[in-house]
Amino acid sequence: MNISKETITLIKENVDIVDVISDYVRTLKKSGKNWMGLCPFHNEKHPSFTVSNEIGLYKCFSCGESGDAIKFLMKIENISFVESVQILAKRAGISLEMSAEESSANYKKDELIQFNTRIYKLFNFFLLNRDEGKKAREYLKKREIDIEMVNHFSIGYVPGGYWLEDFLKEKGFQESFLKETGVFSVRDGKLRAMFFDRLMFPIFNYRNECIGFGGRALNDDIKPKYLNSPETKVYKKSSVLYGIQFAKDEMKKRGYAFLVEGYMDVITCHKNGLKNAVAPCGTAVTVEQLKLVARYCGEIILLLDGDAAGIKGAVRALKEGINLEDIKFSVILLPDGMDPDEYFKKNSMEDFEKLLENRIDAFDFCIEYKCKDADLKDYQVLSGVLKFLFEYIAAWESGITQNLLLQRLSEKLSLNFRIIEQEFDRFLSSRKSNFTEKESEKAADEQKVLDNAENDTVFLFDTVFKKELDLILYLLFYDKSEVLVEQCGLKSEFFSNEVIANLYDFSKNNHFSKEMFLENLADVKLLNYVTERLLSIDFDTSMITLKCCAVDLILALFKRFWQKKGNEINEQIKLSEMYKDMDLISELQNEKMKITNEILKLSRLQELKKE
Repeated sequence: MNISKETITLIKENVDIVDVISDYVRTLKKSGKNWMGLCPFHNEKHPSFTVSNEIGLYKCFSCGESGDAIKFLMKIENISFVESVQILAKRAGISLEMSAEESSANYKKDELIQFNTRIYKLFNFFLLNRDEGKKAREYLKKREIDIEMVNHFSIGYVPGGYWLEDFLKEKGFQESFLKETGVFSVRDGKLRAMFFDRLMFPIFNYRNECIGFGGRALNDDIKPKYLNSPETKVYKKSSVLYGIQFAKDEMKKRGYAFLVEGYMDVITCHKNGLKNAVAPCGTAVTVEQLKLVARYCGEIILLLDGDAAGIKGAVRALKEGINLEDIKFSVILLPDGMDPDEYFKKNSMEDFEKLLENRIDAFDFCIEYKCKDADLKDYQVLSGVLKFLFEYIAAWESGITQNLLLQRLSEKLSLNFRIIEQEFDRFLSSRKSNFTEKESEKAADEQKVLDNAENDTVFLFDTVFKKELDLILYLLFYDKSEVLVEQCGLKSEFFSNEVIANLYDFSKNNHFSKEMFLENLADVKLLNYVTERLLSIDFDTSMITLKCCAVDLILALFKRFWQKKGNEINEQIKLSEMYKDMDLISELQNEKMKITNEILKLSRLQELKKE
């Protein structure tokens, strides 16, 4: 998609980058002139992620990730540049011109969402109004799911038989399109509906767009019991949670979320007042899903069946959450192996509040899970328990976290902390010794690349280079830069580095537009330095400060230029004296006098600060 620079600038001018990022980084808080929070791109305990509304940029001073609102959406949503621009344009109320091919691709996603919307309404109609839906209605009645919950979650029913494909073809849908919806598959060379005689659960993303379906068989002969849409252009199972469109606001309100096993568990929880409950859609819990919840709250409570499968599911989910420093994990295992539906039929909300108050910390749960019914007096059994827990602890990147977990393990097992610490060190040593020679060589090669990159950076960004680049930044933000450079007589030839000289010419030719400058700064090293500099505390954007800093740097630039010229002429004079070329010496002396006069004139630039 060919989007003009003017359009991109217009979009960024009409989008508040703080508002955009706040949708994903709930820890974002005002800090001086900028905003700070925990970086969404890596795990950290202390905020190093900085956002500036004034210049429309973000940067993590820990992992180095930086950019504007467009790049942020690309990174956080794993989408293309064009998709990011389209989302922001829609947010800003700006229309984009697209080619026929681009319009088709964009239209396809919208078309799939519209199709899904039409289908779930059709299924809902069958459930509530047709005789075919009687069995499904009886099932929901038995599960005590009332009409309010049915409509809230848009639950539906799809009758048996191969009727849906013919029905939709009669409505004008092409077979090629139907194959892409995830509702149909090709079997024996024929298009066949994936779902029949099933209770249907539409799956929505956090934007409340219907992107897929889950279906529960109502006939024991139909396998599997639960069937989910395959992945499509709009549905990625690993990054979606059932119920997120409703739960996200309640998560923000309460500060925590319940993660349950399936669709019916979510519906039961919402019916009983736990409106911050979500579930994976037919997959094991993924890091992407946990990060999605972390946008809205600071704690995930695993609310799972107390049976063996539920316990194992909790352990898997907790392992996925390792190193997500900005969110806490805890566990509630419902008693007697009950699922949420069974529990709330027999217990009150007051009973559940007690379970909530006594929820188990993630690591304590792992200890209890592994130690239950284990004879810890048996060395081999104890060794197996420690190996399992050491693997969990070692997966954490923070040494502080590892130490705290080891202390907790020592307390829970009533073992001396020093002994636990020594055993953990032995465990780590044994793991390190298992590295192959090939892996070691690969790591060494990667380190060489890093070292070379660091050396290049030091070579490029010396003190003079930084000062000259800073001058351009001050000129970009000063509102009368064109007048100032005219008064000073600043030209690109005064810059000592060709890269900076070209940046100055570009800036001047574009009337010192900071938007144009930032959009065209392609070099990663330069962009990182510029972003870091602009977001630093000492970069003051008041007009008086900008002007004074610019004048000082111009003055220093001129001095370096004329002093360098003077030194070159001195060398030429020495050489001319050796050959006794008096005419050339006289000419060079005159040149030197001119340079001296130019240096003396520089003091006048200080007067510009007072104007």
